Amino acid sequence: MLRLVATDLWVAEQAQTYFGLSIGARMTVIRLQDTGNLLVLSPIEPTAELVDALTTLGRIDHIVAPNSFHHLYANAFKLCFPQARFWGSAALKAKCPVLLIDQLLTAEAPSPWPDLLLCQLQGLNTMAPLGPVPLDEIALCHVPSQTLLLTDSAFNFDASFPWLTRFTTRIAGGFNRLEPTILERLASSDRRRVRASIDAVLAWDFDRVIVAHGAIVETGGKPMLAAAYAGFRS
Repeated sequence: MLRLVATDLWVAEQAQTYFGLSIGARMTVIRLQDTGNLLVLSPIEPTAELVDALTTLGRIDHIVAPNSFHHLYANAFKLCFPQARFWGSAALKAKCPVLLIDQLLTAEAPSPWPDLLLCQLQGLNTMAPLGPVPLDEIALCHVPSQTLLLTDSAFNFDASFPWLTRFTTRIAGGFNRLEPTILERLASSDRRRVRASIDAVLAWDFDRVIVAHGAIVETGGKPMLAAAYAGFRS
């Protein structure tokens, strides 16, 4: 269930559908250098197998919902690991007041975690049935492994996904390349704010990119992300 990606960095994946498309879901687990304990980013369903694997790995100190959408299993995770501090954004707290959020997640310096950089992706939205909805996403960079951690601000679906997902993302974006979909492009009108956020992320030293949906970009992630957001940055 847990898969080692780099030193002190693991992922776990499970099936997930969105409007009939199989897109999968990925959680990232980080061992923090200052305490040696664990941070869980974008929690997936805490199955008995996953809980056992995490318990074997170490103590969960932090559970992070990095945007206003990835909260489906956050409460369940918090109940499994009550000692952990659950971090979520102000927008997420307003959207889902029943969530057991302990502390608001912001990108204000200094970072709560010395080996992680944080950046608020300002102005980046997605389309919902009623119109544009702020992603309210925070990008993170795991400095020791030069890994950028994104949630719904970019996707990278490859040939391992079902044909309908491949067909749809060939049209909508995110097939065999790291990029946002047409939903983000249409919904994000404040290009100045998006450009400032992406420029801040691109100033970080990263090569690998882990996304919540799609394949991990093992190398060359920075130029791919720059190309993906060129339209916002021009």
